[in-house]
Amino acid sequence: MKVQNERGASTIYFLLFSIAFFRFLVMATDFGRFYLIQGELQTAADAAALAAATRLNGTINAVEHAADQIAASFDSTTGNDNRFNLRINQIGTGGSDLITNTQFDYFSTLQDVQANANGGQTGGLDWGSGFYPKYVRVLITAQAPLLFVPLLNRSASRPTIAAAAIAGVSGPICSACGIDGLAVVDQSAGADSMNYGLVPGDFYTLFLVSSQRTAGPVIQAPLAGTTVAVTPAILNHVPSGPADLDLDGSLFELGAGGLSTSTGLSTPANVSISTTEVAYPVQGTNTVGQDILCGLNARFGVAPSETLNCGNLGGGQFATLSPLYSADTDAGAGTYAAGAGLQDYASEYDGNLRRILTVAVVDGSDSLNVLNFRQFLIQMSPVSPTLSQGLNTLLVTGAFRAQYIGAPVPLRCGGVGGSCLASTGVGRTVLH
Repeated sequence: MKVQNERGASTIYFLLFSIAFFRFLVMATDFGRFYLIQGELQTAADAAALAAATRLNGTINAVEHAADQIAASFDSTTGNDNRFNLRINQIGTGGSDLITNTQFDYFSTLQDVQANANGGQTGGLDWGSGFYPKYVRVLITAQAPLLFVPLLNRSASRPTIAAAAIAGVSGPICSACGIDGLAVVDQSAGADSMNYGLVPGDFYTLFLVSSQRTAGPVIQAPLAGTTVAVTPAILNHVPSGPADLDLDGSLFELGAGGLSTSTGLSTPANVSISTTEVAYPVQGTNTVGQDILCGLNARFGVAPSETLNCGNLGGGQFATLSPLYSADTDAGAGTYAAGAGLQDYASEYDGNLRRILTVAVVDGSDSLNVLNFRQFLIQMSPVSPTLSQGLNTLLVTGAFRAQYIGAPVPLRCGGVGGSCLASTGVGRTVLH
Protein backbone atom coordinates (compact mmCIF):
# COMPACT_ATOMS: atom_id res chain seq x y z
CA MET A 1 0.00 0.00 0.00
CA LYS A 2 2.78 2.40 0.83
CA VAL A 3 4.48 1.87 -2.55
CA GLN A 4 1.18 2.39 -4.41
CA ASN A 5 0.50 5.67 -2.55
CA GLU A 6 3.97 6.93 -3.43
CA ARG A 7 3.37 6.00 -7.07
CA GLY A 8 0.11 7.97 -7.05
CA ALA A 9 1.81 10.96 -5.50
CA SER A 10 4.54 10.84 -8.16
CA THR A 11 1.89 10.92 -10.85
CA ILE A 12 0.24 13.97 -9.30
CA TYR A 13 3.61 15.73 -8.95
CA PHE A 14 4.39 14.93 -12.58
CA LEU A 15 1.07 16.36 -13.74
CA LEU A 16 1.55 19.51 -11.67
CA PHE A 17 5.07 19.91 -13.01
CA SER A 18 3.87 19.34 -16.56
CA ILE A 19 1.13 21.97 -16.18
CA ALA A 20 3.59 24.46 -14.72
CA PHE A 21 6.13 23.71 -17.45
CA PHE A 22 3.47 24.09 -20.11
CA ARG A 23 2.46 27.46 -18.67
CA PHE A 24 6.08 28.61 -18.77
CA LEU A 25 6.25 27.38 -22.36
CA VAL A 26 3.15 29.43 -23.17
CA MET A 27 4.67 32.52 -21.60
CA ALA A 28 8.02 32.01 -23.30
CA THR A 29 6.47 31.48 -26.73
CA ASP A 30 3.62 33.98 -26.76
CA PHE A 31 5.34 36.69 -24.76
CA GLY A 32 8.46 36.26 -26.85
CA ARG A 33 6.32 36.82 -29.95
CA PHE A 34 4.85 39.93 -28.31
CA TYR A 35 8.30 41.44 -27.82
CA LEU A 36 9.25 40.53 -31.39
CA ILE A 37 6.16 42.24 -32.78
CA GLN A 38 6.77 45.26 -30.54
CA GLY A 39 10.22 45.66 -32.08
CA GLU A 40 8.87 45.26 -35.62
CA LEU A 41 6.16 47.86 -35.05
CA GLN A 42 8.68 50.25 -33.50
CA THR A 43 10.96 49.92 -36.52
CA ALA A 44 8.02 50.60 -38.83
CA ALA A 45 6.92 53.63 -36.81
CA ASP A 46 10.48 55.03 -36.77
CA ALA A 47 10.81 54.62 -40.54
CA ALA A 48 7.45 56.26 -41.27
CA ALA A 49 8.11 59.17 -38.90
CA LEU A 50 11.56 59.88 -40.34
CA ALA A 51 10.24 59.73 -43.90
CA ALA A 52 7.44 62.16 -43.05
CA ALA A 53 9.69 64.55 -41.13
CA THR A 54 11.91 65.11 -44.17
CA ARG A 55 8.92 66.78 -45.87
CA LEU A 56 8.08 69.16 -43.01
CA ASN A 57 9.90 72.12 -44.54
CA GLY A 58 7.49 75.00 -43.93
CA THR A 59 5.59 75.01 -47.23
CA ILE A 60 1.81 74.96 -47.50
CA ASN A 61 1.81 71.42 -48.91
CA ALA A 62 4.39 70.04 -46.47
CA VAL A 63 1.83 68.04 -44.47
CA GLU A 64 0.35 66.58 -47.64
CA HIS A 65 3.74 65.38 -48.80
CA ALA A 66 4.53 64.06 -45.32
CA ALA A 67 1.33 62.02 -45.36
CA ASP A 68 2.33 60.61 -48.75
CA GLN A 69 5.62 59.45 -47.24
CA ILE A 70 3.78 57.67 -44.42
CA ALA A 71 1.45 55.98 -46.90
CA ALA A 72 4.45 54.88 -48.97
CA SER A 73 5.99 53.31 -45.86
CA PHE A 74 3.08 50.86 -45.70
CA ASP A 75 2.43 50.41 -49.42
CA SER A 76 2.31 46.68 -50.11
CA THR A 77 2.73 47.20 -53.87
CA THR A 78 6.25 48.61 -53.65
CA GLY A 79 8.00 45.68 -52.02
CA ASN A 80 9.48 48.08 -49.45
CA ASP A 81 6.54 47.97 -47.09
CA ASN A 82 6.83 47.48 -43.34
CA ARG A 83 5.46 44.18 -42.02
CA PHE A 84 5.25 42.49 -38.63
CA ASN A 85 4.85 39.03 -37.11
CA LEU A 86 7.92 37.66 -38.90
CA ARG A 87 6.84 39.60 -42.02
CA ILE A 88 3.69 37.54 -42.28
CA ASN A 89 1.22 40.37 -41.71
CA GLN A 90 0.94 43.71 -43.47
CA ILE A 91 0.47 46.92 -41.49
CA GLY A 92 -2.63 48.90 -42.35
CA THR A 93 -4.40 46.44 -44.68
CA GLY A 94 -7.98 45.46 -44.06
CA GLY A 95 -7.50 41.89 -45.24
CA SER A 96 -5.08 40.93 -42.47
CA ASP A 97 -6.27 38.47 -39.86
CA LEU A 98 -4.55 40.67 -37.28
CA ILE A 99 -6.19 44.07 -37.07
CA THR A 100 -3.79 47.02 -37.41
CA ASN A 101 -4.23 50.77 -37.24
CA THR A 102 -1.96 53.72 -38.00
CA GLN A 103 -2.42 57.26 -36.71
CA PHE A 104 -0.26 60.33 -37.25
CA ASP A 105 -0.37 63.99 -36.29
CA TYR A 106 1.74 67.11 -36.76
CA PHE A 107 3.05 69.58 -34.19
CA SER A 108 4.91 72.88 -34.11
CA THR A 109 7.09 72.40 -31.05
CA LEU A 110 9.01 69.52 -29.51
CA GLN A 111 7.22 70.07 -26.20
CA ASP A 112 3.81 69.67 -27.88
CA VAL A 113 4.68 66.50 -29.76
CA GLN A 114 6.21 64.88 -26.68
CA ALA A 115 3.07 65.72 -24.67
CA ASN A 116 0.82 64.83 -27.63
CA ALA A 117 -0.89 68.22 -27.29
CA ASN A 118 -1.89 70.96 -29.75
CA GLY A 119 -1.68 68.66 -32.74
CA GLY A 120 -3.30 69.13 -36.12
CA GLN A 121 -0.84 71.78 -37.30
CA THR A 122 -1.13 72.33 -41.06
CA GLY A 123 -0.41 74.94 -43.69
CA GLY A 124 2.58 77.00 -44.62
CA LEU A 125 4.94 79.15 -42.65
CA ASP A 126 3.48 81.97 -40.58
CA TRP A 127 6.20 84.57 -41.01
CA GLY A 128 5.04 86.39 -37.89
CA SER A 129 5.09 83.51 -35.41
CA GLY A 130 6.87 80.68 -37.19
CA PHE A 131 4.16 78.22 -36.11
CA TYR A 132 4.30 75.61 -38.82
CA PRO A 133 4.52 71.81 -38.48
CA LYS A 134 8.07 70.66 -37.77
CA TYR A 135 7.38 67.41 -35.89
CA VAL A 136 5.33 64.30 -36.61
CA ARG A 137 4.07 61.57 -34.28
CA VAL A 138 3.25 58.16 -35.74
CA LEU A 139 1.31 55.58 -33.71
CA ILE A 140 0.85 51.97 -34.84
CA THR A 141 -1.36 49.45 -33.06
CA ALA A 142 -1.64 45.80 -34.06
CA GLN A 143 -3.12 42.61 -32.68
CA ALA A 144 -0.66 39.93 -31.65
CA PRO A 145 -1.21 36.23 -32.44
CA LEU A 146 -1.75 33.70 -29.64
CA LEU A 147 -0.30 30.22 -30.12
CA PHE A 148 -0.63 28.39 -26.81
CA VAL A 149 -2.82 30.61 -24.63
CA PRO A 150 -6.07 29.41 -26.29
CA LEU A 151 -5.20 25.88 -25.19
CA LEU A 152 -5.41 27.08 -21.60
CA ASN A 153 -8.18 29.66 -21.99
CA ARG A 154 -10.42 29.37 -25.04
CA SER A 155 -11.99 32.77 -24.35
CA ALA A 156 -8.66 34.61 -24.33
CA SER A 157 -8.67 37.62 -26.67
CA ARG A 158 -5.75 38.78 -28.76
CA PRO A 159 -3.76 41.53 -27.05
CA THR A 160 -3.07 44.82 -28.85
CA ILE A 161 0.52 46.03 -29.08
CA ALA A 162 1.34 49.69 -29.76
CA ALA A 163 4.45 51.54 -30.91
CA ALA A 164 4.92 55.29 -31.33
CA ALA A 165 7.69 57.35 -32.91
CA ILE A 166 8.42 61.09 -32.93
CA ALA A 167 10.57 62.68 -35.62
CA GLY A 168 11.35 66.22 -36.63
CA VAL A 169 14.03 68.83 -36.81
CA SER A 170 16.92 68.60 -34.38
CA GLY A 171 18.35 71.41 -32.33
CA PRO A 172 20.68 73.89 -34.07
CA ILE A 173 23.76 72.24 -35.49
CA CYS A 174 27.23 73.70 -35.43
CA SER A 175 28.59 71.84 -38.43
CA ALA A 176 26.64 71.02 -41.55
CA CYS A 177 27.00 69.33 -44.90
CA GLY A 178 24.84 70.16 -47.87
CA ILE A 179 25.31 73.91 -47.39
CA ASP A 180 26.33 76.29 -50.14
CA GLY A 181 29.68 78.05 -50.29
CA LEU A 182 28.12 81.47 -49.80
CA ALA A 183 28.39 83.61 -46.68
CA VAL A 184 25.97 86.48 -45.97
CA VAL A 185 27.19 89.31 -43.81
CA ASP A 186 25.29 90.01 -40.57
CA GLN A 187 23.15 93.03 -41.48
CA SER A 188 22.54 93.94 -37.83
CA ALA A 189 26.24 94.21 -36.92
CA GLY A 190 25.74 91.90 -33.96
CA ALA A 191 22.47 93.39 -32.65
CA ASP A 192 20.18 90.59 -33.91
CA SER A 193 21.24 87.02 -33.12
CA MET A 194 18.01 85.52 -34.51
CA ASN A 195 17.70 86.78 -38.10
CA TYR A 196 20.80 89.00 -38.29
CA GLY A 197 18.91 92.04 -39.55
CA LEU A 198 17.00 90.09 -42.21
CA VAL A 199 13.19 89.87 -42.21
CA PRO A 200 11.58 86.44 -42.81
CA GLY A 201 9.46 86.59 -45.93
CA ASP A 202 11.15 89.68 -47.41
CA PHE A 203 12.85 89.59 -50.81
CA TYR A 204 16.49 90.65 -51.15
CA THR A 205 19.01 91.19 -53.91
CA LEU A 206 22.15 89.18 -53.21
CA PHE A 207 25.27 90.41 -55.02
CA LEU A 208 28.94 89.47 -54.74
CA VAL A 209 31.65 91.43 -52.99
CA SER A 210 33.75 93.51 -55.37
CA SER A 211 36.75 91.15 -55.34
CA GLN A 212 34.65 88.24 -56.61
CA ARG A 213 32.92 89.76 -59.62
CA THR A 214 33.93 91.10 -63.00
CA ALA A 215 33.03 94.77 -62.50
CA GLY A 216 30.07 96.95 -61.62
CA PRO A 217 29.05 99.41 -58.92
CA VAL A 218 30.27 99.10 -55.36
CA ILE A 219 26.68 98.79 -54.14
CA GLN A 220 24.28 96.87 -56.39
CA ALA A 221 20.92 98.56 -56.93
CA PRO A 222 18.05 96.33 -55.72
CA LEU A 223 16.55 94.25 -58.52
CA ALA A 224 12.86 94.38 -59.33
CA GLY A 225 10.69 93.04 -56.51
CA THR A 226 13.34 93.58 -53.83
CA THR A 227 14.03 96.53 -51.56
CA VAL A 228 17.48 95.85 -50.09
CA ALA A 229 20.73 94.61 -51.63
CA VAL A 230 22.93 92.33 -49.48
CA THR A 231 26.49 91.24 -50.26
CA PRO A 232 27.49 87.59 -49.84
CA ALA A 233 31.03 86.25 -50.21
CA ILE A 234 32.00 82.96 -51.84
CA LEU A 235 33.82 80.70 -49.37
CA ASN A 236 36.84 78.74 -50.48
CA HIS A 237 35.11 75.36 -50.52
CA VAL A 238 35.60 73.26 -53.62
CA PRO A 239 33.54 70.05 -53.34
CA SER A 240 35.23 66.77 -54.14
CA GLY A 241 34.22 65.85 -57.66
CA PRO A 242 35.74 64.24 -60.75
CA ALA A 243 39.49 64.50 -60.85
CA ASP A 244 39.46 66.35 -64.18
CA LEU A 245 37.36 69.27 -62.90
CA ASP A 246 39.17 72.59 -63.08
CA LEU A 247 38.38 75.50 -60.77
CA ASP A 248 35.51 76.74 -62.94
CA GLY A 249 33.98 73.28 -63.15
CA SER A 250 34.22 72.82 -59.39
CA LEU A 251 32.64 76.22 -58.78
CA PHE A 252 29.80 75.34 -61.12
CA GLU A 253 29.26 72.13 -59.18
CA LEU A 254 29.23 74.12 -55.93
CA GLY A 255 26.75 76.62 -57.33
CA ALA A 256 24.49 73.85 -58.56
CA GLY A 257 24.36 72.51 -55.02
CA GLY A 258 26.18 69.21 -55.41
CA LEU A 259 22.81 67.45 -55.18
CA SER A 260 23.11 65.33 -58.29
CA THR A 261 23.01 61.57 -57.81
CA SER A 262 25.39 61.04 -60.70
CA THR A 263 28.64 59.22 -60.04
CA GLY A 264 31.53 61.41 -58.93
CA LEU A 265 29.54 64.38 -57.64
CA SER A 266 29.21 65.10 -53.94
CA THR A 267 28.17 67.81 -51.51
CA PRO A 268 30.39 70.70 -50.43
CA ALA A 269 32.69 70.34 -47.45
CA ASN A 270 31.64 71.18 -43.90
CA VAL A 271 31.55 74.67 -42.46
CA SER A 272 31.76 74.99 -38.69
CA ILE A 273 30.43 77.75 -36.49
CA SER A 274 32.95 79.81 -34.48
CA THR A 275 35.68 79.24 -37.03
CA THR A 276 37.20 81.63 -39.51
CA GLU A 277 36.52 80.86 -43.16
CA VAL A 278 38.55 81.81 -46.22
CA ALA A 279 37.00 83.51 -49.24
CA TYR A 280 38.05 82.91 -52.82
CA PRO A 281 40.75 85.42 -53.80
CA VAL A 282 40.71 87.43 -56.99
CA GLN A 283 40.88 84.88 -59.80
CA GLY A 284 42.65 86.85 -62.52
CA THR A 285 39.71 87.71 -64.75
CA ASN A 286 37.31 87.47 -61.77
CA THR A 287 35.22 84.68 -63.24
CA VAL A 288 34.61 83.09 -59.84
CA GLY A 289 31.34 84.93 -59.23
CA GLN A 290 30.17 84.36 -62.77
CA ASP A 291 30.79 80.64 -62.40
CA ILE A 292 28.77 80.50 -59.19
CA LEU A 293 25.93 82.30 -60.95
CA CYS A 294 26.04 79.80 -63.81
CA GLY A 295 25.84 77.00 -61.30
CA LEU A 296 22.84 78.59 -59.58
CA ASN A 297 21.10 78.83 -62.94
CA ALA A 298 21.34 75.05 -63.21
CA ARG A 299 18.87 74.85 -60.32
CA PHE A 300 16.31 76.41 -62.65
CA GLY A 301 17.14 73.98 -65.42
CA VAL A 302 19.04 76.60 -67.42
CA ALA A 303 21.91 74.95 -69.27
CA PRO A 304 25.08 77.08 -69.13
CA SER A 305 25.61 76.57 -72.85
CA GLU A 306 22.31 78.40 -73.41
CA THR A 307 23.19 81.35 -71.16
CA LEU A 308 25.44 84.19 -72.21
CA ASN A 309 29.00 84.00 -70.82
CA CYS A 310 28.40 80.65 -69.10
CA GLY A 311 29.18 78.14 -71.82
CA ASN A 312 32.66 79.33 -72.72
CA LEU A 313 34.46 79.64 -69.37
CA GLY A 314 37.30 77.62 -67.89
CA GLY A 315 38.07 74.19 -69.23
CA GLY A 316 34.72 73.68 -70.94
CA GLN A 317 33.36 71.38 -68.25
CA PHE A 318 29.96 73.09 -68.16
CA ALA A 319 28.55 71.17 -71.10
CA THR A 320 29.25 67.92 -69.25
CA LEU A 321 28.10 69.05 -65.81
CA SER A 322 24.86 70.88 -66.57
CA PRO A 323 22.77 67.83 -67.64
CA LEU A 324 23.57 66.13 -64.32
CA TYR A 325 21.38 68.60 -62.40
CA SER A 326 17.64 68.35 -62.89
CA ALA A 327 15.47 71.47 -62.85
CA ASP A 328 13.41 72.41 -59.82
CA THR A 329 10.01 71.62 -61.29
CA ASP A 330 7.88 73.28 -58.65
CA ALA A 331 4.40 74.55 -59.41
CA GLY A 332 2.35 77.24 -57.74
CA ALA A 333 0.64 80.57 -58.09
CA GLY A 334 3.93 82.22 -58.96
CA THR A 335 6.61 81.25 -61.41
CA TYR A 336 10.38 81.45 -61.55
CA ALA A 337 10.63 82.32 -65.23
CA ALA A 338 12.86 85.28 -66.02
CA GLY A 339 11.02 88.56 -65.74
CA ALA A 340 8.03 87.05 -63.91
CA GLY A 341 6.77 87.77 -60.42
CA LEU A 342 8.43 86.51 -57.26
CA GLN A 343 7.31 83.30 -55.63
CA ASP A 344 6.52 83.12 -51.91
CA TYR A 345 8.20 80.15 -50.27
CA ALA A 346 5.47 79.30 -47.74
CA SER A 347 2.36 79.67 -49.87
CA GLU A 348 3.47 79.10 -53.47
CA TYR A 349 6.65 77.04 -53.51
CA ASP A 350 6.24 73.28 -53.78
CA GLY A 351 9.44 72.14 -55.42
CA ASN A 352 12.18 69.67 -54.62
CA LEU A 353 14.15 72.21 -52.52
CA ARG A 354 16.88 72.64 -55.13
CA ARG A 355 16.27 76.38 -54.97
CA ILE A 356 16.94 76.54 -51.22
CA LEU A 357 20.25 78.17 -50.34
CA THR A 358 21.64 77.22 -46.93
CA VAL A 359 24.42 79.72 -46.28
CA ALA A 360 26.68 80.76 -43.46
CA VAL A 361 26.10 84.09 -41.72
CA VAL A 362 29.41 85.85 -41.02
CA ASP A 363 30.36 88.91 -39.01
CA GLY A 364 32.02 90.62 -41.98
CA SER A 365 33.26 90.01 -45.51
CA ASP A 366 36.86 90.53 -44.40
CA SER A 367 36.99 88.50 -41.14
CA LEU A 368 34.47 85.80 -42.21
CA ASN A 369 33.81 84.47 -38.70
CA VAL A 370 30.84 82.14 -39.07
CA LEU A 371 27.99 82.98 -36.68
CA ASN A 372 25.25 80.60 -37.81
CA PHE A 373 23.41 79.17 -40.83
CA ARG A 374 20.30 80.61 -42.52
CA GLN A 375 18.30 79.87 -45.66
CA PHE A 376 17.01 81.66 -48.76
CA LEU A 377 14.76 80.72 -51.67
CA ILE A 378 16.47 81.62 -54.94
CA GLN A 379 14.38 83.71 -57.35
CA MET A 380 15.24 84.03 -61.03
CA SER A 381 16.52 87.49 -61.87
CA PRO A 382 14.22 89.62 -64.05
CA VAL A 383 17.24 90.52 -66.20
CA SER A 384 17.46 88.17 -69.19
CA PRO A 385 21.03 87.91 -70.56
CA THR A 386 21.05 88.57 -74.30
CA LEU A 387 23.80 89.08 -76.83
CA SER A 388 22.87 92.71 -77.21
CA GLN A 389 23.29 93.35 -73.47
CA GLY A 390 26.74 91.84 -73.16
CA LEU A 391 27.93 91.70 -69.56
CA ASN A 392 24.76 93.09 -68.04
CA THR A 393 24.10 93.84 -64.36
CA LEU A 394 23.21 90.21 -63.63
CA LEU A 395 26.59 88.87 -64.71
CA VAL A 396 28.70 91.85 -63.67
CA THR A 397 27.86 91.72 -59.96
CA GLY A 398 26.46 88.19 -59.73
CA ALA A 399 23.17 89.66 -58.49
CA PHE A 400 20.10 87.50 -58.05
CA ARG A 401 16.89 87.72 -56.06
CA ALA A 402 16.18 85.61 -53.00
CA GLN A 403 13.52 85.41 -50.31
CA TYR A 404 14.83 85.10 -46.77
CA ILE A 405 13.07 82.16 -45.08
CA GLY A 406 15.15 81.73 -41.92
CA ALA A 407 15.72 78.04 -41.18
CA PRO A 408 12.64 75.91 -41.93
CA VAL A 409 14.29 73.30 -44.17
CA PRO A 410 16.04 70.41 -42.36
CA LEU A 411 19.51 69.51 -43.58
CA ARG A 412 20.46 65.96 -44.40
CA CYS A 413 23.35 65.74 -41.97
CA GLY A 414 25.31 67.70 -39.42
CA GLY A 415 26.35 67.71 -35.81
CA VAL A 416 27.06 69.73 -32.71
CA GLY A 417 30.81 69.34 -32.92
CA GLY A 418 32.08 70.29 -29.47
CA SER A 419 31.04 73.50 -27.76
CA CYS A 420 28.09 74.77 -29.79
CA LEU A 421 27.26 78.43 -29.25
CA ALA A 422 24.24 78.51 -31.59
CA SER A 423 20.84 78.70 -29.90
CA THR A 424 18.81 78.97 -33.11
CA GLY A 425 19.43 77.80 -36.63
CA VAL A 426 19.06 74.95 -39.08
CA GLY A 427 18.74 71.38 -37.86
CA ARG A 428 18.56 67.92 -39.36
CA THR A 429 15.82 65.31 -39.31
CA VAL A 430 16.12 63.03 -36.28
CA LEU A 431 14.08 60.75 -34.04
CA HIS A 432 13.21 62.25 -30.67
